[in-house]
Amino acid sequence: MKINLLFVFILLFAFSNAKSQSVAELYANRNYEELVKFADKTERLNAQDLYSVGYAFFQLENDLKAIEMYDKAIAKGLDTDHIYLYKGLALRYNMQYKEAIKTFKIAIKKYPEGQKNFTELANCFYLQDQYDSALFYFYQARNLDYALGDPYLKIPNIFHIQKDFDKALEEYKLSASLIIKSDPVYVELLKLIGQLEFTSTKNYGNAVKAYSEMLSFAPKRYDLYSKLIKACYANKEYAKGDSVFDILKGKHEEGKLSKNMMDQKGLIVDEFLMNKQKVSVEKFYKEASEVLDMTFRFYLLNKKGTKIIRSVHTEKAVGDGHFICEYKKRKHTNYGGWKDDNINYTDYKEAVVAILEGKKQAKQ
Repeated sequence: MKINLLFVFILLFAFSNAKSQSVAELYANRNYEELVKFADKTERLNAQDLYSVGYAFFQLENDLKAIEMYDKAIAKGLDTDHIYLYKGLALRYNMQYKEAIKTFKIAIKKYPEGQKNFTELANCFYLQDQYDSALFYFYQARNLDYALGDPYLKIPNIFHIQKDFDKALEEYKLSASLIIKSDPVYVELLKLIGQLEFTSTKNYGNAVKAYSEMLSFAPKRYDLYSKLIKACYANKEYAKGDSVFDILKGKHEEGKLSKNMMDQKGLIVDEFLMNKQKVSVEKFYKEASEVLDMTFRFYLLNKKGTKIIRSVHTEKAVGDGHFICEYKKRKHTNYGGWKDDNINYTDYKEAVVAILEGKKQAKQ
């Protein structure tokens, strides 16, 4: 009985203590649910407390109530750029773009050195696809002292959206040179530099450099490893590509990849065009140690790149060696192969391309 009474007393004390906490304490503890309960006692609150209650509503995604609290804080004398920045954000999330723009401009007037003030104003235009105005303010933001990664990414992103790939690549590289490398956006910039070097300039060596640096900063982003592997294969750095593949293979065996990656039997390691049609090459994680085991599978896509129209693979032979084979309407076709297990990928690729083009069979 004494234990039960003690437990009730502890609960009542805890409840009473939570109720007696100040707005500042609740704000410091991010107790937003309790903070918003002060909304009906605003006449007793000072300007900073009103801001804190408004911020709690903002975090709970009640933007209209947040705006109301921010306005009351301003009316009671809170006049820093910070209050206008967060009021502008609440207005923008509520899609009141014109009012948000006016409010962000007040924040800029209060503190013109604030990178975030310019960035969030630029985002008002970015979200409405008004890219010229967005760029005007993003450029001003990027020229200020670092506060967040958004302007460094959004400037080249706009040119990327507009398919001005040369300008986008130039701006990605400039942003990468300006941003602090601890910001996660830096990894994203390197990824996009690698992407454009791979797809637009076809400078596979530069793609390898960008992706290699990307993974040096994000070694556990296993979902990005395929980008480096494909760049290595495109640049004929097969040994390096395979060494990266082996890292993933090890993680797959240990069960340390994402569920999606664990469900896959292999990884796309190469992509190239054959007569203006894309060919993707999958390499399997499991070693081809038993008869019929595959090492590579080549997928020929239709001209739109939306559907696989042929699939040709390597197949472990009895004893040593591999064949190149294909299943067509459940019929197994053997195009011949090699009696040696140590065949270079380039030999497979050359033979498969010839088969897909209908020129010849593989070497015997």
